[in-house]
This record gives sequence, C-alpha cells and structure tokens, in this order.
Amino acid sequence: MRLGDIRHPERLRFGKPLDGVRVLALEQMQALPYATQLLAHLGADVVKVEPPGTGETGRASIPALVDEDGRRVGATYLRNNLGKRSLAIDLKQEAGRALVRRLIPHFDVVAENFKPGVLARFGLDYDAVATLAPRAVYVSISGFGHTAPTPYASWPAYAPVAEAMAGLYEPNRK
Repeated sequence: MRLGDIRHPERLRFGKPLDGVRVLALEQMQALPYATQLLAHLGADVVKVEPPGTGETGRASIPALVDEDGRRVGATYLRNNLGKRSLAIDLKQEAGRALVRRLIPHFDVVAENFKPGVLARFGLDYDAVATLAPRAVYVSISGFGHTAPTPYASWPAYAPVAEAMAGLYEPNRK
C-alpha cells in the first residue's frame, strides 16, 4: 500500500468512528501526540497548537528528514502527527492564551500534556476549560502526575528520564 491508498473503498460510506469529533491538542513530543494521532486515524479533526518559530520540541529531534520546503523535521514529530492540522500560538503571551480561550468552545476535546501547573498559570486548566466549554472532554497526560504532590512534578517525562529512574541504564555502568 501507498500513502493515501484505501484498502476497502466500499466501506467509506460508513465513515470513521470519530467523524465529527474536534480535538484541540496542546501537546508536544510523545505520549499525547501519539494518542491524538490515533484519534485522527479514527476520524477526529485534530488541531495541534505549537509555539511559533521552531514549533514543538519533537520537530528538532534526531534522526530527522528534510521536508519538501527544505526544513529539517525530526522523526519524533513525523511519527506522532500524521493526520493533524497545526496552529502556531504563543501561549506565553496573553494574546495567545486569549485566542485559545476563544477556540475552546468550538472543540469537543481539549487535550494537554504540559508539566503540572503550567496550564493553571496560563488560565487554560480544567476549571477554565469546563467554564468555557462545559460539555468538552478534558484529557491530561503527565509523566509524574497532576493530582498528588511529588518531588518530580517539575521534571520532564522524556523516555530517558523514566528509563534512568527505573534503573534501565544500571547494567551499562562500568
């Protein structure tokens, strides 16, 4: 098969399970981008919010490919963002946060994977989303949790961090 090929075109008339569901994804790197990509494969309209300029951190990961416009794009980004649309919005600026607040009521799902407390500081946490869009589903993925105090709350939850904490690298020590 090739990209764009449809194995059973006679089934297209039935649509996909999540056709019509709109997802606003405030995400980066791995866990949530992969999850929202699965939602896109199931028919959801996923709109990813990325910082302006360089985009999300996965775009700079290695290995990388060069796209049609000559830009270097990391494999982490490519493997987790098929079927999504993307917006560049600066959440560090009030104008960017205000734009996201205006967008939220137009989505069925708001998904985020920021470190604990970041979206609360931005005024975009669960309580804010529930006020703006009471019927929206709020999805939050955090490597070290949001609901209980932990000394690791401010740590990034990249795979090497979790692997090192689990002792995976211990056998490699000389």
